[in-house]
Amino acid sequence: MYNASPGDTIIVGPGTYTENLNINKSLIIRSSGSSADTIIVANNTNAHVITIQDQNSVTMKGFNITGAGTNYSGIYVLRSPNCVIEDNILHNDGLGVYLKTSNNNIIRNNTASKNLLIGTGTGFNIEQSNYTTVSNNTVSNHGYGIYVRGSQGEILSGNTISQNAIDSIVVENSISNILENNTVKSNARYGVYLSGSGNNSLRYNLVSNGTNGIYLVGSPENTISGNTVDFGSSHDIMLDNSSDNSVTNNTISSSEYGIAVRYSNNNILTGNNAYNNTQGLYITLTSSNNTLSGNTANSNSGTGISLYRVSDNILESNEANSNANQGILLDNSSNNEVFNNSISQNSRGIYLSSSSSGNEVSGNIVNSNTGRGIELYFAGSNNLTSNVVSSNSNYGIYLTNSSNSFLISNTASSNSKGIYVVNSSECMISNNTVSNNRVDLNNSNGIMLSNSSNNTLYMNKAVNNPYGISLDSSQNNNISSNNVTLSTKHGLFLCARSTNNLIFNNYLNNTFNTNNNNTQGIWNITITPGRSIVNGPNTGGNYWANPLGTGFSQTATDADGDGIADSVYNGDNLVDYHPLVAVNLALPVANFSSNVTSGLAPLSVQFTDSSQNATGWKWDFDNNGVVDSIIQNPVNVYTVPGNYTVNLTVNNENGTNSKFGNITVSAGSVLPVANFTTNITSGNTPLTVLFTDTSQNATGWNWNFGDGATSTEQNPTHTYFATGTYTVNLTVSNGNSFASKIATITVLESNSDDDNDDSSGGSSHSSGGGGGGGSPEPARNVEVKELSQVVITNGKAAQFDFTKNATCVVYVGFDAKKTVGKTTTIVEQLKNKSTLVSNLSEGEVYRYFNVWVGNSGFASSENIENPNICFKVEKSWIKDKNIDKDSITLNRYSNKTWEQLPVSLSGEDDKYLYFKSSVPGYSFFAITGKSNASSEETVTEIQPEGKPDNSEENIEDTGSEVDHESDGDEESTGMPGFDMVYGIAGLLAVFLYKRK
Repeated sequence: MYNASPGDTIIVGPGTYTENLNINKSLIIRSSGSSADTIIVANNTNAHVITIQDQNSVTMKGFNITGAGTNYSGIYVLRSPNCVIEDNILHNDGLGVYLKTSNNNIIRNNTASKNLLIGTGTGFNIEQSNYTTVSNNTVSNHGYGIYVRGSQGEILSGNTISQNAIDSIVVENSISNILENNTVKSNARYGVYLSGSGNNSLRYNLVSNGTNGIYLVGSPENTISGNTVDFGSSHDIMLDNSSDNSVTNNTISSSEYGIAVRYSNNNILTGNNAYNNTQGLYITLTSSNNTLSGNTANSNSGTGISLYRVSDNILESNEANSNANQGILLDNSSNNEVFNNSISQNSRGIYLSSSSSGNEVSGNIVNSNTGRGIELYFAGSNNLTSNVVSSNSNYGIYLTNSSNSFLISNTASSNSKGIYVVNSSECMISNNTVSNNRVDLNNSNGIMLSNSSNNTLYMNKAVNNPYGISLDSSQNNNISSNNVTLSTKHGLFLCARSTNNLIFNNYLNNTFNTNNNNTQGIWNITITPGRSIVNGPNTGGNYWANPLGTGFSQTATDADGDGIADSVYNGDNLVDYHPLVAVNLALPVANFSSNVTSGLAPLSVQFTDSSQNATGWKWDFDNNGVVDSIIQNPVNVYTVPGNYTVNLTVNNENGTNSKFGNITVSAGSVLPVANFTTNITSGNTPLTVLFTDTSQNATGWNWNFGDGATSTEQNPTHTYFATGTYTVNLTVSNGNSFASKIATITVLESNSDDDNDDSSGGSSHSSGGGGGGGSPEPARNVEVKELSQVVITNGKAAQFDFTKNATCVVYVGFDAKKTVGKTTTIVEQLKNKSTLVSNLSEGEVYRYFNVWVGNSGFASSENIENPNICFKVEKSWIKDKNIDKDSITLNRYSNKTWEQLPVSLSGEDDKYLYFKSSVPGYSFFAITGKSNASSEETVTEIQPEGKPDNSEENIEDTGSEVDHESDGDEESTGMPGFDMVYGIAGLLAVFLYKRK
């Protein structure tokens, strides 16, 4: 090894080698056989077996490396980038592989294991080392499997880590790493542990059989997606003091806590499946502003989704079914939103307890639970709205000791009791529908108040329950404007202790309207103008009817037409002094027609109203909730194809009514509209103009640049070499038609008298911040050109990727200091050195190229910072030219001189090496390298005596041409035999070669 040269490959035969190696040059060292039979044993156990220090591009492949003691490594890599460690066995080493301050390394297909001192050390330790790829390795029986500290850009992929005594994978104080497709199992504490680490991606990992699966502490803005985590004895996924994370589409099972979040805010949990855990999803301990959406929490032995001592979280569109306790639990939690969830076959559906308040529970479907559908237990001041609660074995909605709550527009059906309120006061129970609650045919209720006072029951509908509304020991409640019908026992039930309740303006149509057991109720108010529940002009008492049509209000007289019966209603221990009678009102009935119901866009539709009793019209032509017209017979033009629902709502003084219709609009002939922009409209010759198409509905483009040149590209670039004003015509087309747009380009005389002056084409190309506007490069010297466009936003990094691989440039990037919107960058790869730059002083040239960013002068220090370029060099060129790859550099031409810029190797593939370089600005560039040859040639040219120096350099300086003869129309010299004499003179040039 010590006699090898950098870049050599050393092949080691099978055997056992007892030594500690210090690799001090760039080498490829590999075994000729397998890692099992090529063994390197530490001669000194208190040292690393193999040390790679301050080197570049070292490969270690196919060895069995063993014997490094505690705190020492099988392979130690220090300050050494671009190394490859693969196909090795690292057995019984304190640390298998240890990378420190070493970037862009690869660790793959290695096995790190122990059968001595099991449960100690680390398989792979990566410290302050960036952009490492760790793939397809196997680590077992260590303390830690893989430990990443203070690093970024790592990729941990396809590794198998098992039976480690502490943790499998640890990422500490590290950012922007990827952990994917790893298998992690049977680890004591954490499968994957992130501490103080952000912007990492954990995806598609399999984590099982540990205390905790994936555990984050103080780690924000990570993405945890597509993982399968199971059989964690404590937590499958845990966010601890970790905010702004995304936890999506994971499968979590067989743990005490499926996903737990504590002291953590602004996390998003979406699309996860938690089953067979004790607790499915568990948000606790002051966590706030988390969103749980689209998750499934089924068949857990405790609760599906739990919120404990938290606030301001959102539970939306989740599914929680078949859990042993609650589907959703809010315990001592406030101001959360629980909406549009599906909850079924749990012991309880949704359960709020322990002073939970200020919560919005709305739009949930809570069906077929074995206990209560929605229960509030010592949880007041909550809002329950628009929930559907049905077929629960016990109660639909149950409140106990939960005052000041709002129950609005819920539907409760087929439960034992629809809505049951116990020991609660000041509640608003309004616009609910309770029907068919008949589990107990003798005792079921639509709405029941027990020991509850000062509540309001308003505009509820109770249909086909044994008891419509029941009051048990409940006083001072307001019961009005309710519709109670078809009760099989009684419409209203009041026990002897239910006194001082105000009951008025209710519609009662039952065989038995009341079972009233006290005389202290109030059954009417003073006659008050206003629409009654049966459309009378006044409100007073109640409407007393029965299904046979023979009820009191159905047969009573109303001589003065005031909507109040002419006699008092004496009922069951009650007197209604102002019973109601029905009044037939002229209600509006909506109807309309249209001249067409379908057609091609744009489609004009005439709507004709045919409503009855209408005095006002509101048309919504696309049923989006916005009134589009209040004209009785409007016209609407549909320009976009689609199926539209039309809604006409009519009204009069007695009410409103709506009618819906459908309009189908198909795609018609879509015509193109021509338009384009240019980065510049005038400038000095030669003027390069970037044309950007902004046409609509175009599928073909035909450009005429006004100087005889044309193009069919969508966004072409064209260079004008002569002065003048040019009319540019863009004609666009599609399958239906053509359209054109014209504009002018003005080309002025160049300000420079010297074509070799770097100032040609504008000062932006010769200054440090150059690189914008039209290119000054003559088109005849451009071998190939590629464009890239991105939107530039202040404060964000901009990167122009050149995906067509047409040039040697991979991307151009910088940090934007100004928002300018969509911007174009052009890379020109040249055939030869530009005439606008001077000769390079040294190096073999790989490529000349130019970079122009945005409009002229944009790429200056006022607008951008940290400019950089990534370029690639063919390996075949390096080999053919015998180039030292460490000598490859980027040269930039500015202010009439070339400047060498440092580069770093960023990667490689089978064909190219990839380099990155920070640059002062964008303009003219050249990629060069130096030969690796062991000897040099000195060429001396001997001229005939008395003849002037005629070297290539002087020929170039004087502008002389050497290929005049190739032009067929050139005149030959007039001297006879001149060609022969000139040839003989040429033979007098003798070259002497001297090797040194």
